[in-house]
Amino acid sequence: MISVYFREVARRLEETTIIVDSKIDYKEFSSEEGMIRGTLLFITGYVLEFMEYVQKDERLKYRFHFMDAEGNLIFRYDNAPHYRLSTFPHHKHLPKGVIESREQGLLDVLREIELLVLRITS
Repeated sequence: MISVYFREVARRLEETTIIVDSKIDYKEFSSEEGMIRGTLLFITGYVLEFMEYVQKDERLKYRFHFMDAEGNLIFRYDNAPHYRLSTFPHHKHLPKGVIESREQGLLDVLREIELLVLRITS
């Protein structure tokens, strides 16, 4: 059920101490299909802009664009079918290029950002 996933995401975002502001839109198209879209601002000034379109347990489309306070790319995950890597269509953009990646969800990306921010602020 998409509402269960949305509640899990909302709970996790509320628990996270490194988020200082958020704008999130949850759209439930049916009991098994929905989209989350939004922006998260972190204590470091970093920003995550994201969209995740989920049907049942499958992410049909996603993008997670993480940048520093000046708007410079730190990383971006997406599944747009424009890079023919072994993990097609999943990939990760970095400042120096594109690498293979497994499928990502918002909770996965949030864990990665938490580790990065905690390393910077410690």
